[in-house]
Amino acid sequence: MRRLIQRLRYWTGRKRTERELAEEMELHRAMRQEELERSGMPGKEAGHASRRAMGNVSVAREDARAIWIWPWLEGLFSDLRFALRGLRRDRAFALAAIAMLALAVGLNATMFTVMNTMLFRGFPLVQENDRLVYIQEQGPSGCCMSYPDFEVWRSQAQAFEGMAFIAERPVTFSDGGESSIRIVPFTVSANTFELLGVQPMLGRDFVSADEGPGAAPVAILNYRFWESRFGKRDDIIGSTVYFDRAPATIIGVMPDGFDFPTQSDIWMPLAHTPELHQRSGLAIFEDPGGFLAFGRLRDGADLDEARAELETINRSLEAEYPETNRRVVPTVKTHSQFFVGQDAPMIYGLLWAAGWFILLIACANLANLVLARTVGRWREFSTRIALGAGSGRMIRRILVESLTIAIVAGALGWWIVNWGVRGWAAATASPYQILDHTVDSGRLAYLVAISVAAAIMFSLAPVGRVLRLGVNGPLRGDARGVTRDPRGKRLAAVTVATQMALAVVLLSGAGVLVRSLFNIVGAETGVRDPENIVVGTLRLPPDRYPSPESRLAYFDRLEAQLTSIPGIDAEALAVSLPVGNRYPRAIEIEGRPSPPDGSEPVGLLAVGPDYFRVVGASAISGRDFNNGDDRPEGLPVAIVNQRFAADFWPGEQALGKRLRAEDGEWRIVVGVVSNIMQGDPLRQQFYPLIYVPFRQEPPPNQRPASFLVRTGVPPDQVMQVVRAEVEQSDSGVTLQDFATLKASFAFNRDRMPLAHAELGKNAAMAPIFAAIALLLAAIGLYAVVAHSINQRRKEIGVRMALGAAAQDIRRMVLGDGMLPVAIGTILGLAASLAVNRVLQSQLVGVSPNDPLTMAGAPVVLILVALLACQIPARRAMKVDPTVVLRND
Repeated sequence: MRRLIQRLRYWTGRKRTERELAEEMELHRAMRQEELERSGMPGKEAGHASRRAMGNVSVAREDARAIWIWPWLEGLFSDLRFALRGLRRDRAFALAAIAMLALAVGLNATMFTVMNTMLFRGFPLVQENDRLVYIQEQGPSGCCMSYPDFEVWRSQAQAFEGMAFIAERPVTFSDGGESSIRIVPFTVSANTFELLGVQPMLGRDFVSADEGPGAAPVAILNYRFWESRFGKRDDIIGSTVYFDRAPATIIGVMPDGFDFPTQSDIWMPLAHTPELHQRSGLAIFEDPGGFLAFGRLRDGADLDEARAELETINRSLEAEYPETNRRVVPTVKTHSQFFVGQDAPMIYGLLWAAGWFILLIACANLANLVLARTVGRWREFSTRIALGAGSGRMIRRILVESLTIAIVAGALGWWIVNWGVRGWAAATASPYQILDHTVDSGRLAYLVAISVAAAIMFSLAPVGRVLRLGVNGPLRGDARGVTRDPRGKRLAAVTVATQMALAVVLLSGAGVLVRSLFNIVGAETGVRDPENIVVGTLRLPPDRYPSPESRLAYFDRLEAQLTSIPGIDAEALAVSLPVGNRYPRAIEIEGRPSPPDGSEPVGLLAVGPDYFRVVGASAISGRDFNNGDDRPEGLPVAIVNQRFAADFWPGEQALGKRLRAEDGEWRIVVGVVSNIMQGDPLRQQFYPLIYVPFRQEPPPNQRPASFLVRTGVPPDQVMQVVRAEVEQSDSGVTLQDFATLKASFAFNRDRMPLAHAELGKNAAMAPIFAAIALLLAAIGLYAVVAHSINQRRKEIGVRMALGAAAQDIRRMVLGDGMLPVAIGTILGLAASLAVNRVLQSQLVGVSPNDPLTMAGAPVVLILVALLACQIPARRAMKVDPTVVLRND
């Protein structure tokens, strides 16, 4: 400890200690000189003798310093000062190296953070997310959870510490004022927050008594809702609010940032009604069914064990309750499998791999730059080695310089990580995907590790050259010889080919992903000029509009208001917008046997008069709905699309045929219209559809309705007026998804099947990585060719002196530069065939080996490579042989 304190004191007053050491050594020399002079030696000779007696002063100082500080640390700081001086002199190299490495490590660490978040982090604030599993049931009637089945699981399953049940119940919420809003609280088991390991920041948690029969209604608020609706009132605990006009007491507020299992404003305890415990099969988000169950695995249990146990229990339930549990199976998934998708490891693993590709390309570039800089310092290095520095000292200086670049780049990369993760979280935010995007110390450790690894990687080539450095060779002549070093040429070619291969892989992968996204958002929907159609979805408060008649009266008023707006050509109502839900139902066609059990249901949409005029669908035969049809007491009629007529009446006339849906009334087909995309989020096929008059089958209480207005003027001129009219029609009506119809066709992960929900993110990120890889590869190629020209100036001068034309030099430079590009392109195409096949599950309407993409990626790369070679080629063509050969 005393020695450590002594060393620390040296560092705190290094200059003073050095000065005192010099003074002390001079004092000892002077005392020796005085002693020699007293013995009779002349003063001048005494001075020389005293110095000889002291020995090598520098060595003595080094020995003294060794007492105060470790010699290796002193040498390291000396090398650091040398590296900083060298980088300051060569600012262009330093800035280029730092910028490339900062971008590469920043993107790599950002993708690592994103991957870690999507696959492993789970919900914010929840304890041990990796021990939670999410459970639903799948059966012939759909999903999601039967509470009686859940009760059996909770009592019999041994793989769980505990299980909880989650359901949704749409309600009209009011805090006692006149305005009410439509919300969908989660109704949860009382042990939900206890299982998650999260407690309210204000008030108390649910207890078992809160979900008992006859218990007083209570609720816990989300922090966001508490802040926006109640202004973060401190006295909120104990306040009374109203759900469907029934009073309930606020007992708690959850911490900021907490949402579970999706975004919600309020949690309520599960109400144990007789309907909840009744076995009636599965229901989708409606009582008595639930949204999901989740459980916390006990110590020693794993996902497979829990899945096998629940499957065994469900088989016994199927035998005991065949009417409700036939072919009902549990699905047991991790957080990423349930909320991100089964292919999440592949998707985000590939994004992380793309980050590594970028880092490897940057390291290859830096290796060439550092190697070129090292070769330019041959005479300096060889002189230092000749003076006794040793190859080890030179290697250490290269490594220290590389680590200095890596430290600065890592600091900038850390800023890129924080900025990138915040941007990713904002751009991909979804109310149905709650994730913990915190950038913590683990991500910092990863960034430090890859920064150091990168410094080592791009130092290997120059270190190898120093190890082969001969003292006499570089001292004897100029480092820039008449021809290039074959080993250096091969190494440069290998790094360029590697960069090009990685760039081709990223370009081809980005190409097929972008084409998949375009195949969705650019698909033919059957709608004419969707950019001129303004749409919106309306949710009516059920307490104000409890009956179909009251809802239809509201729609009558709204239609009258909308049609009076100048600039609107036509208006219509519909239960769903084009491309949206098709509400499939089993149908029966007159004169044919009933469809077999399990047959594909058919979409049935209620639409108002002028719907087909608004969307621009053409009439194939028959007529449109009219005002006489669009009345509850009107003649039961229907219109079918082309696909329906072709599937069910091929070669026959559809007009006059009769059909009905699920024991409804028989309807006469009065028209056939062109196909409009409905019910296929990927937009790859037109489903058979039946259209019925809106007022004959108005949407039920819980279901929203939509309006569509076609404008004769630019939509932005009427959208504010339309919004104002809707808001004035009733302040309690919620307007959602208000935009042009074309804007609604944009990719939305929340409307996609889970298997393709992440395609939008992938298709947006892949071109960014490809563009960066292309830019870095071009910079690397330029650096290699420029360095080659610099080394071969004498060779070029000799060639030109012997009669070579400027175009010959240009062809030579382009040939040397493009050869590794061609090799890397071939290798990259071969690798792309394998990598793109891994992307198969994400592709829509495009092959992983799409010819257009596989041909386009090399073309783009070669054009960029040719551009990167042009500047050094022009410089080579301007070499003056009389100047470069003057000294030879």
